[in-house]
Amino acid sequence: MLCIITGTRVGYRINYIGMSFIMCLILGLSACGIKRPESRQKPNILLIFTDQQNAGMLGVAGNKDLKTPSMDFLAKQGIRFTQAYCTSPVCGPARSSIVSGRMPHETGVEWNGQRMKEHVLNAGELFRRNGYLTVWGGKWHLPESYPYAEQKSIKGFDLLPFWDVNKERWILGAETDKPLTKAVVDFINNYDQKEPLFLAVSYHNPHDICFYPRKAGWISENDSLLEIRYYGFEHQLPSAIGMHPDSFPELPALPFNHEVDPHEPGFISEKRQNHLEYGVETHMAHMEFGSKEWRGYLNAYYRLTEMVDREIGQVLDALKASGMWENTLIVFTSDHGDGAAAHKWAAKLSLYEESSKIPMIFVYPGEIPAGIINQKNLVSQIDILPTMLDYAQIESEADFTGESLRSIMDDPSAVGRDYLVVELADYKPDSTRKGRMLRLNQYKYNIYSTGEEQLFNLQSDPGEMQNLIRNREYEEIRQACRDSLQIWAQSTKDEFALAVLTE
Repeated sequence: MLCIITGTRVGYRINYIGMSFIMCLILGLSACGIKRPESRQKPNILLIFTDQQNAGMLGVAGNKDLKTPSMDFLAKQGIRFTQAYCTSPVCGPARSSIVSGRMPHETGVEWNGQRMKEHVLNAGELFRRNGYLTVWGGKWHLPESYPYAEQKSIKGFDLLPFWDVNKERWILGAETDKPLTKAVVDFINNYDQKEPLFLAVSYHNPHDICFYPRKAGWISENDSLLEIRYYGFEHQLPSAIGMHPDSFPELPALPFNHEVDPHEPGFISEKRQNHLEYGVETHMAHMEFGSKEWRGYLNAYYRLTEMVDREIGQVLDALKASGMWENTLIVFTSDHGDGAAAHKWAAKLSLYEESSKIPMIFVYPGEIPAGIINQKNLVSQIDILPTMLDYAQIESEADFTGESLRSIMDDPSAVGRDYLVVELADYKPDSTRKGRMLRLNQYKYNIYSTGEEQLFNLQSDPGEMQNLIRNREYEEIRQACRDSLQIWAQSTKDEFALAVLTE
């Protein structure tokens, strides 16, 4: 059975596909796969997330250029939100939101390399206080990418040991993801289930795509790995990254919105023209890439996504073999997206959809209906922690900016938030460089520290190719977006948004 929940400009409607249409209407949630037991023990919780995977990097999202059977399986077992956004298209800030339920300007992590404010509670602390064993495996990035060498601990979590003590520094998913999977599988196989488990599995890939535009040159098609030197150490990139695009018999087509708007705000275009150390990928791609290299970029991005999908599949197999599947809430997402050659953008650090939208899937057998595609509700990373706590029946003392999604997963007719916000702080040496995105219905409004603005109608222009900001017919929409952002800024004490809206 497949249920697709969609939204329209005049309201919301529910499209049910197949014979389940009548059943869902007559029988309600039970027809969509929910069977409520009278009593149930607290669920185990498995949070799996990747790094730099945008919402389109899934087979179930209609992408024919890659195969993601493990992620697709999760989507078919639960609810997939298609209107899910990160809080910031940067690793550290986004991750601070996933583990806290708050926005980056609230956690104190607006750029990579910053620590969360001491008073902001994370998921590990909250679940541990309520009887859970809390374990973190993989990338952390708050501030250390892998807190096994220097940071050595994470508040509220036990660290899952998988670190190679002989490796001075890990920077690639090609190095970290396989040993992480082995450690996770071993842990699940030996877990005695005497207490409920909160396990976070944070993979590194497809983040290795960052090195595609950075590398100094191509290697021959006969080589399987590319040697690079980074932070003074030698590393090996997988062949999908190192090989020249001519080495592949077929390459993916460029996205329909590959071209750059000649009137793109200077805030954005400046990153293409200038060699800013942070976010150098887009500048290097702009300087060196033709269409073939851009298609090679996409090819490498797809292959890296497939690599991490295989790792996730092993974890899911272990969960099922252990007998834990039936009583585990699984959350799958990513910290942020990637430009994926749209607007000729590489990597993150952009408010375009490809960089700011993420996959988000919730699976809980018997509690969350299976095979649902929610196209209606705007959801954010700040909603993940409140939702997990809700299903664990934990009333938190923490102050969340996000909200539990349980009501809209239980009831397709439930109304969610009216709008959401994404933050951008793209260059730490110049802390004044910031932006805000507000999504309101089908409209998307961006404003930058330069005062420049963008307005898109994503319903008629999903590729964000027509900036409507100077179109007088949309002045009322523009003002509604600004008013909503003003309300948000006041409620969350977002000083940047308050300042830029009054300039």
